Amino acid sequence: MAREPSVREVLDRLVGDSVLSPAQAGEVERALQAAAPRRLRIPWAEVAAYLGGGLVLVGAVLLVAASWRNWGEFARTFVTGATAVVLLTAGAVAAGPRSRSAARGRVAGALFALGAGAVAVTIAVALPDDIVTGAVACGAGLLTAVAGYLLVPSVPGLLASAGFLAATTLLSIDATVGVTPLNGGLGVGTGGLLVAALALGHVVPHRLLGLGAGLALAVFGFQQPLGEEGTAWVAYLLTFGLGVACLALVRRERTWVLLVAGVVAVTLAVPEAIWDLTGGAVGGALLVLTAGLVLLLVSFAGFRLRRTTGRKPPPASPGS
Repeated sequence: MAREPSVREVLDRLVGDSVLSPAQAGEVERALQAAAPRRLRIPWAEVAAYLGGGLVLVGAVLLVAASWRNWGEFARTFVTGATAVVLLTAGAVAAGPRSRSAARGRVAGALFALGAGAVAVTIAVALPDDIVTGAVACGAGLLTAVAGYLLVPSVPGLLASAGFLAATTLLSIDATVGVTPLNGGLGVGTGGLLVAALALGHVVPHRLLGLGAGLALAVFGFQQPLGEEGTAWVAYLLTFGLGVACLALVRRERTWVLLVAGVVAVTLAVPEAIWDLTGGAVGGALLVLTAGLVLLLVSFAGFRLRRTTGRKPPPASPGS
């Protein structure tokens, strides 16, 4: 079977027949190379770094848990502390100079996030087992995660910081006044609003992810008062207010994150309030209908807002 000529051979033949000039042949070859589908290259080194860091942390925790009765406090602390040092050092090595590649930056961010978890585990193992220790451990993890994110902004670093912020808030409230659905939800919701505000203010490099994570924490926190008798109305008001604020901000910040958060919050709050106000007399089908009507109203408001903001101002008169 005859071998099919390559693209280069065909172009050389066309150049020899004076159909194309050498410059034109080069342009055609570059265009064909750009249009050709590229093979999917799996970054094995990057994947291995993620798996290695995760296995180091999980392995250390499992080792300490399996040997908890046989090991003393120093041995447990040494293993978890050494794990934290290894992960943070590996993250610093991966970060390297400022001219690092994007892959090395992602690896460094993931290792710093895992290192923050290892720091929290180390403090939890070293100190007495109580609520204060949990708050201190999560606070140390939060500081480590934030420091790592400031050094190398990454998705794992941002998510770890948001998670540690919520955990630190809950445990700190529990250690001081005792956590309840109301104060715990307000604390987590306020922390989420802080993250969202930092993202809106362009302080957080991963703006959309930070906005989404902050609003998710806010919705989750503001829903918690539902679990306490007599404070359900707080959940309705806060969730509905958050949804309206998100939809209002869409006019200034045109992003789907605000739109989704606003729709979710309003759709949650309205049926919940109707259910509570009617004493549960409204059936599930009517609640679904109410949620659908709310979505339609929000959709119409969004289209109207888009039409209003997209309308060009009338031209100024010659005398103005």
